[in-house]
Amino acid sequence: MKIWTTEHTFNHPWNTVVAAALRKYPNPLNEAVLGADVIDRKVENGILYTHRLVVSEFKFPSYAQAIIGHAKEHYASERSHVDPVKQEMILRTRNCRASSQIILIQ
Repeated sequence: MKIWTTEHTFNHPWNTVVAAALRKYPNPLNEAVLGADVIDRKVENGILYTHRLVVSEFKFPSYAQAIIGHAKEHYASERSHVDPVKQEMILRTRNCRASSQIILIQ
């Protein structure tokens, strides 16, 4: 069951948006993100593929903690591919904890 979806078009050049997305962590304005590590990065047929592990600390309401537990750190798998010829970037982030109860895909 999908509860919420949104879409946004950035009014900036494609290369600026891609550079910002790839450099979004660490971010002093988002203290919830503790770190991001590159697990795998490769270029195949001119397309850059990246897989990162993002570690965050979120304060969930008590009702949500009852569902997902009280873990201090939360992990997410972020996969992206950047095709400079098509000027296309696809970025998907999915939570790794509590995925049987809640799935968050960014």
